[in-house]
Amino acid sequence: MNTRIQLSVLLVILGCFLVFIPQKPTDKFSVMPRELALWASTDTNSVTVDEVARLINNETPDITLIDIRNAEDFNKCNLPGSVNIPLQNLPEAEYKPLLSRRTGKNIFYSNGDEVSSAALTLAAGMGFKNCYRMQGGINEWYAIIMNASFAGDHITAKENALYANRFDAKRLFTQYNSLPDSLKTKLFASRQMEKAKLDGGCE
Repeated sequence: MNTRIQLSVLLVILGCFLVFIPQKPTDKFSVMPRELALWASTDTNSVTVDEVARLINNETPDITLIDIRNAEDFNKCNLPGSVNIPLQNLPEAEYKPLLSRRTGKNIFYSNGDEVSSAALTLAAGMGFKNCYRMQGGINEWYAIIMNASFAGDHITAKENALYANRFDAKRLFTQYNSLPDSLKTKLFASRQMEKAKLDGGCE
């Protein structure tokens, strides 16, 4: 999708959002929506699915994966450890402490790029820093991570590390989404204990 079409789609999504979601007088954009949409369509504030896979595998504590799809789609499948904040709920006061934090990263994702770019645009317009989006969304996750495979006789160290990262993320994603919601946090707790043992820590 070229930049002009992507920019138009972002502006339409953002426009529809702003029309239907009432804003408080203090919740005004400090930057023009067109400038924000152009900024969000660039790759400077995006991360690849491979980067997200590595963050999940390492259980990086200072990131929050934010699924901006509706609750129904989120409940069908989601990235391990992610939270669900549908796009229309982003301006709500309860999410301000998370979105306005000064350290770490908030990474938005949806099915593709358009809605997550709109979320990034909205967050930036409200003055929130440290917000990013996952390129390609869940569709890209399935295409690259879930379909990861190796074919050939030789593999370089770099290729091996990339494949291992994808394979581990694929396995965790499958395991995580096969569990009931009540057990998902327990999975991460048990993984942290195993990691502490491997790192030489104690139980």
